[in-house]
Amino acid sequence: MASLVSLVRNDSYAPDRLRAVIEHALELIGQPLTALIRPGDKVLVKPYLRHGSVRLPETRMVSHPAFVEAMLGLVRDSGGRPLLGDEGSRCPGKPQLHHEALWLHELAERFDTELVSFATSGGRVLQSGIPRPASYLLSTAVLDTDVVISLVNAQPHPSLVWSGALKNMFNAIIGAGNTQLSSLLPSAAELASAVADVCRLARPTISVADMTTVCPGFKQALWRVGLIGASTDPVALDSACLQALGWEPATIPSLTWGAHLGVGEWQRERIVLRGLDWKDLPVITPTCPAPSPEPPEPRLARAMRILNKTHLRPRPHIDRARCSDCSTCLQVCPLHAIGRDAAGRLRIDYRTCADCMVCADACHEKAIQLRPRGLRAVLEAPRILARHLWRKGKAGHVWQIGGLAVRWHLERTHPVRPPRQLTRRDSKQEATTVNPFGKEANPQNGVALVVGAGPGLGSALARRFAQAGMDVAVIARNGRRLDALVAELDALGVTARAYACDITDDGAVSHMVRAVCGELGVPQLAVYNVEHFGPGHVVDIETAAFLECWRVNCLGAFLVGREVAKAMLTRGCGTLIFTGATAATRGRDGYANMAVGKWGQRALAQCMARELGPKGIHVAHVILDGGILKDTAPTFMQERMLGLFPDQIAENYLALHRQHPSTWTQELDLRPWLEKF
Repeated sequence: MASLVSLVRNDSYAPDRLRAVIEHALELIGQPLTALIRPGDKVLVKPYLRHGSVRLPETRMVSHPAFVEAMLGLVRDSGGRPLLGDEGSRCPGKPQLHHEALWLHELAERFDTELVSFATSGGRVLQSGIPRPASYLLSTAVLDTDVVISLVNAQPHPSLVWSGALKNMFNAIIGAGNTQLSSLLPSAAELASAVADVCRLARPTISVADMTTVCPGFKQALWRVGLIGASTDPVALDSACLQALGWEPATIPSLTWGAHLGVGEWQRERIVLRGLDWKDLPVITPTCPAPSPEPPEPRLARAMRILNKTHLRPRPHIDRARCSDCSTCLQVCPLHAIGRDAAGRLRIDYRTCADCMVCADACHEKAIQLRPRGLRAVLEAPRILARHLWRKGKAGHVWQIGGLAVRWHLERTHPVRPPRQLTRRDSKQEATTVNPFGKEANPQNGVALVVGAGPGLGSALARRFAQAGMDVAVIARNGRRLDALVAELDALGVTARAYACDITDDGAVSHMVRAVCGELGVPQLAVYNVEHFGPGHVVDIETAAFLECWRVNCLGAFLVGREVAKAMLTRGCGTLIFTGATAATRGRDGYANMAVGKWGQRALAQCMARELGPKGIHVAHVILDGGILKDTAPTFMQERMLGLFPDQIAENYLALHRQHPSTWTQELDLRPWLEKF
């Protein structure tokens, strides 16, 4: 039997226009809501929802608010009791949502609609129809509702190529099930089979696709397709949407799997299209994204991966030392796998537990974490014991002996690897006058010192300074990694040297600066381009981790700045630039480690600028507000400038160095055009 699909033109998100178009699309396939919904029916409106600052409704990476609002109004007018929900609609244990996600809650309140969380509504384990996985934990919010309306946010997908009606029901899996399946089924074909299989079990009553605008990717220009589609067959609806873009449905694995599992039909001859005719398609013809090539996986590696993700997988474990016995996990467990033992303590029944990790998300004390069990626990016991002893050692211990306190703690040291011995060649510095620090630099070109010459910005700075005719000294902890960069700089006709240095060690920094001055000359330009970030909330940050971030971001900047300033003062001129970050001006949740060090670095730069400026040394602090694009970044990120280009940052650094003393810049703020501030 042929599947009915309707495609209706729509170019506006105006409420009245959108409601009329949706009603027309449903009538064309003979499924008006007044006939589909009986008075009092529970109707689950299932949009595509993922919250966060990078996924606003306006980007079309979630269902548009006007689309959701129109459907809620139609359900309410048809006599149904609408429920609004998705797996990500409410995170247990996180009642304070990001302000950019409040539109969903405001919408539910305005329509007097219950906001349903799939994670806390309970679940049932259903058997799959594919070889792997054997079963799924699906939310009863989807399975036990009278009518399920899937609001499809049609858009390309990085691995599945297309995210439409089939993919929208994949969120019926509770908790961490999506992530677990993605790791268990890494190939696009295997994941597509699971997507189609979940849609078979949680099949919506009707699917409505919004293609008024289509988002091709994060922060890219929207495609103005101007269509609304509807069907009771999710496979046929996806097929029609794809053909509206001029793409071939046969190349989409999820559609072919959907037909194989009996979910629906994707072939044009088995689909009856209403509203538009096949000859009206495609509406637009954007380039179809090619899936990333998947290298063949060795059989042994595949077997070990499956074994680690199934029988040897870590299981949730209750840490009794952290547990406050609040019983939140017991209340939110969808399978009621958490109970109490004879002593009244919370325990997990692993025969029932589906590893959805809803309990872990709800636990405010973070007392539930994944831990190995059985054979894997035995094999990993030495590593876990060593980690425990190391953490205790980093925290240290204090002995009080009368009025004397003795403190003992362990501290990790990073070996400094010197570069390979380079063949020294004659350079233009050999004939210059020698000062107490070494050879004087050529006043026309001079010497540039780059501390933190990594593969991104550090290398770009070194190349740009070399192109300007400056001899370059590049500094890193592992000097051997700089061999290729030094050879590249030498090919530009300048002298380049690599130095290994622990920039948090006082003596090592002093020795490094003296070596640079002795071999190349006193630096005319020095850049401190080192950053260390250990993410974590304040209550979870270990003392050693906090100290490490401060030492690299702040102490290292002080040591390098002090020694370089001493050298520059012998010449009465020079430029010293510190690479900062957004954390230097704004402390954010989870960024305490970085913010404290970067704020200190910024304060250091201001103090040095006031002290050294009158003595001829230009001190500048550059805030990089945004991610730095690497050479391996996708082409669309390069074209849309979704980040800072390292070569352009280097141009700004060189411009700072060339500024006239009458117009010195102390702080420069660089960000891509799309970054908020």
